[in-house]
Amino acid sequence: MASQQEILDINGVDVHVTVDGPENALALTFAHALSLDLRSFDPQVAAFRDKYKVVRLDLRGHGKSDVGGGPFSIEDLAGDVAGVLDRLRIKRTHFVGSSLGAMAGMALAFNYRDRLSSLTFMASQGALPPERIVTARESLAKRRASDATPKTTFADQTEAMLARLLGDIDEATATETFALLRQILGETTLFGQARAYEAIFGMNYDTRLTEITTPTLVLAGAADSSTPPERMQMYADGIAGARMAILKKAGHFQNFETPEAFNSALIAFLNGLPD
Repeated sequence: MASQQEILDINGVDVHVTVDGPENALALTFAHALSLDLRSFDPQVAAFRDKYKVVRLDLRGHGKSDVGGGPFSIEDLAGDVAGVLDRLRIKRTHFVGSSLGAMAGMALAFNYRDRLSSLTFMASQGALPPERIVTARESLAKRRASDATPKTTFADQTEAMLARLLGDIDEATATETFALLRQILGETTLFGQARAYEAIFGMNYDTRLTEITTPTLVLAGAADSSTPPERMQMYADGIAGARMAILKKAGHFQNFETPEAFNSALIAFLNGLPD
């Protein structure tokens, strides 16, 4: 079954959206990680579209969505999600965010909490550690000093990124899945990623965790070196009533690397929520 695809003008930015599942079902919205796009949630569509209206979007500067005319913030990304919900006439949604998408989910929980039925937060953080900011700024400075254009991708960096972020999994058993992951990463532009990093630099949500009242699931990949389980535990402890699950062998892209375990954890969480 093919997804319904649209390019929507949201807050003056063209945003690529796909919708699967029954029109009047409860909504389940997915927002992807930094450098990826909505295709990274392909392994979830078949598992959830029978029961939920599955919404996926490319965040600004990723996939088929425009980067916009100037800098943007994480709050802007949350506003884009809310705008998509408005256009699709969705009052409330379960929201699942990975990395950059999870940051947008936190901003939704602060600023649009009445639109959320639940929040699933994975492979992310509410503020970058100072040393990570220094390293990222140095990397961005090198890119700006190069001959890169707004269309330049970082295809040549894909293998190094996968080696750093993937967990302890057998790639030979998931050839097609990882081929798609490589394709997505190879199509992401340096310009779009740089804009997203600037948004992340301006974010500090770690001191606001007690403001999140939405039912929350925190997911961690046991082999995630970027946002390890002990880092994710801080969010589970800081958000009242949050549940946490650690997915064995998964790295930073847990829904892609261990989709069955991820889907099972999400289904259990959603089924356990009050009606």
